[in-house]
Amino acid sequence: MSAAGCDRCSVAHAGKSFPSSDRRKCEEELLILNCPKCEHESLIDAPHGASRCNACGGMFVPSSRFHELLASGDPTPESGASQAHDDRGGRCPSDKTIMSRAAVNVAGAAAPVHLERCSSCHGVWFDGGEWRLLSGNHLLEHIDEFWSAEWRAAQRRTLEHEQDQRRLEETFGADLLAQIRSLAAVLRNHPRRSQALALLREESTAATKCFPR
Repeated sequence: MSAAGCDRCSVAHAGKSFPSSDRRKCEEELLILNCPKCEHESLIDAPHGASRCNACGGMFVPSSRFHELLASGDPTPESGASQAHDDRGGRCPSDKTIMSRAAVNVAGAAAPVHLERCSSCHGVWFDGGEWRLLSGNHLLEHIDEFWSAEWRAAQRRTLEHEQDQRRLEETFGADLLAQIRSLAAVLRNHPRRSQALALLREESTAATKCFPR
């Protein structure tokens, strides 16, 4: 029995160790894993060593089984797809340690996805639908980075950039913004860029004089 967890399933059951020969105790301990979001709901077995909650559709994946589940390509490891519990933290189903949260921005999503990971056993909790969403955007390959300062800084920069783009679109409209960007791309390395910008300013000013508001 290693410090990482049970010899049978590689999960640390609330700090307890069971030798491979005593499978019954291991199985009994697995049965009392509770959902960190529903609290009083027991988790049930899911594919490839994961455990899921029938009530909220969340899923707990032990660190030792994560890459197995990811490599399986299983498209439906979760039951349901609810984001109702995403703003709530919880304790690790395995050893009851308070899990740390990481915000992950997903393209096209209205809000970041919040994952929880146990600082002790490194198992990860996915609320209903989160595994499918992240895997569909090829973000699960970076899961070890989600809790790093570098990843958080990159996520902040991405969020700020998206907010800037939304403000520009609200200011100019999608069509005009596309034309401005197209013209900017043409002029970026043009040898007469300065003259072209001067002409653009002159033309826009002339248009304002001809058609005052």
